[in-house]
Amino acid sequence: MENPDIRYFYRNIVKSGDKYRIKHHNKDYGEFKKLSDALYERDCLFYCKFDYDLLVECDLPNKYENMDLPPFPEKRPRGKIKGMTFNKKEMEGEIIFNHKELKFCIVRAGEVFGKYNTLVEAYYYKKMLMENDWDPSVLVQTKAPQEKIFVNKKVKASKPEIHFKFCPQCGNKVNEDDEICPICGIKLDKNNKTH
Repeated sequence: MENPDIRYFYRNIVKSGDKYRIKHHNKDYGEFKKLSDALYERDCLFYCKFDYDLLVECDLPNKYENMDLPPFPEKRPRGKIKGMTFNKKEMEGEIIFNHKELKFCIVRAGEVFGKYNTLVEAYYYKKMLMENDWDPSVLVQTKAPQEKIFVNKKVKASKPEIHFKFCPQCGNKVNEDDEICPICGIKLDKNNKTH
């Protein structure tokens, strides 16, 4: 790997002592002893746009665990990486919400890689595509993620049956065995409808 490629590979990771930290817009997103763990967590945060509410635990293995990693740069130069001009959306793609179809779409360089009902599902498939160099055949082979979080799922609650008896004159709620209304004193009919 050349120097600009190494810098891009280790983007958002800073070494402090013998630990590695993930930094993004001057915010700290964790400290890790192993560089492979920091890279994996950084990738997960990228896919979720550094939003912990969208970060979902994946069952995917850490691809950096058994990888021969390039040496971490000793001195990290500040500023823009010289000689490296690229369009991040073309390289990493993006997730766009289609308002007409009410679906999340994965788009890279104008090509749509599927439409999904939930954002979690779209992030999962985008991650799979990026790990396999945007090969669309991965989408056919991969099973849908098992979502443990159900957002905005409507639960149909059953209404308990409540039987009350009301006085026809004053409207007071009375017990079903009462024969006389304790408020107005009229005699209650046993055939009075229960509500």
